[in-house]
Amino acid sequence: MEENQRQRKGTAGIKSKLPSSTKSVWQRIGPYALISLAAFICGAPVLGVMIWKADKLVALGLAGNLYYIVLLPLGLAVAAFLFGVFKSFARYRGKQLGGTLELGGPIVGFALVVIGGFVLPKPGADAFAVTAYVHGESSPNDLVLRNTGLVWMTLGADRRAEKIGDKGQADFKGIPSRFRGQEVSIWVEADGFEMAEPAAKYSLQEDQLYLAVRKKSGHVVGQVQDENGRPIAGAAVSAAGLSTRTDSNGRFELAIPGDKLAKELSLQVVAPDYEPWRSLVVPNANEATVILHHAR
Repeated sequence: MEENQRQRKGTAGIKSKLPSSTKSVWQRIGPYALISLAAFICGAPVLGVMIWKADKLVALGLAGNLYYIVLLPLGLAVAAFLFGVFKSFARYRGKQLGGTLELGGPIVGFALVVIGGFVLPKPGADAFAVTAYVHGESSPNDLVLRNTGLVWMTLGADRRAEKIGDKGQADFKGIPSRFRGQEVSIWVEADGFEMAEPAAKYSLQEDQLYLAVRKKSGHVVGQVQDENGRPIAGAAVSAAGLSTRTDSNGRFELAIPGDKLAKELSLQVVAPDYEPWRSLVVPNANEATVILHHAR
């Protein structure tokens, strides 16, 4: 009987110690495991974006120094798991500046990630260059601008201009990597020329892009009236192979394409019961006043 009681007491003692031992282990590694899990959950989406959507990281500007800061949760997860759960770390102790310096594995690993992330990347190393080629509407080989004019590019709040070279090119260097793959506004500033597609935006996906330009269009506007100043409606107005008719107020407007534009154009006006009228006019100048005389 006494022996059975001793056995039961021994068994009870063992059972009471097991939970205590297990509890102490979880008390020791539990916080590190939770930190590691939480950090991994925060860093896993970043890892997924890095693998499948690397271009999105670049477009968002998560490169260079900031790129390392975003990856800190993953580094923290690994550090907490290795150093807290497995106790896998090295320790350095030495005399420094009259005192004792002691560095453990976790602090060294953290310092290497943070300091290395800022020191190792070269400033501007993630920047890229784009060459814009300006050409006519017919083809990229139609070089209408050489060593004249500017190409403008808007990069967020930064607006840059580069001169057009002898091959119709404008070189943009040092573009921040966050603009890779983004659509930006680009336009050409040159006397007598305008963008073929003024509202278009251009993607900085490639290192080269092509800008089509055309000669600027012009307008000839005016009014047709008789000797007494009364407007003549329905009069036929023509210039540069284009024609229109005056409205009820005797007014007209001709839009002249750039390829038909000249410094002076021959304007003709014809109306029933009136003598024909012809004269030279300057496009984009003041309004022309045409006075028709009654036919005799």
